[in-house]
Amino acid sequence: MVSFSNLSDDELLFLLKKEDKFAFSEIYNRYWEKMASYSIRLTKSEEESADIVQEIFISLWNRRNEISIKGTLCAYLIKSTKNLSLRYIERNVHNTHFVEELADFIADKSQDIEQNISLKDLLLEIDKGIAKLPKKMREIYILSRDEQLSYREISKKLNISELTVKKQISNSLKIISEAIKGRFSIAVSALLLYFFR
Repeated sequence: MVSFSNLSDDELLFLLKKEDKFAFSEIYNRYWEKMASYSIRLTKSEEESADIVQEIFISLWNRRNEISIKGTLCAYLIKSTKNLSLRYIERNVHNTHFVEELADFIADKSQDIEQNISLKDLLLEIDKGIAKLPKKMREIYILSRDEQLSYREISKKLNISELTVKKQISNSLKIISEAIKGRFSIAVSALLLYFFR
């Protein structure tokens, strides 16, 4: 009997296209927790995050024969999680209670979240900031944001110290923050950089 837990993501995707339900279950078991955790960070809602993850996996199964993934499966699933979580945020961004919960970490509570913020515009500016990062710093930032790897995992993957990883990510956040300065309020910039880092 095949041990699906030992298969690579590419092998699981190959089997998924052949309608292998065990391969699908392994993908689910491998990534649902990371996806849910990421979504909860964004939406602040465990219930909504559970629905988001479920919707992504239903879509993955329904599109199994036509799906084309560029890059890693993990990055694809995290990106899908981010996109659906953003839709939730966009639907609720004018809900006072939701905004208050989402902005809890901001030190200066007197600053209001912009009422008419365009998340797509802000994310576009953030992506432009990321594109300006030095190559190595950009690679580390993307591994952290898109792959959701920990400092330790990035350290091992790139054969550098955890301290270096931490400093590079911290510096990248400063550079990206500077890139969008003036276009959006400090509160919103801090909020989005925190949740989408």
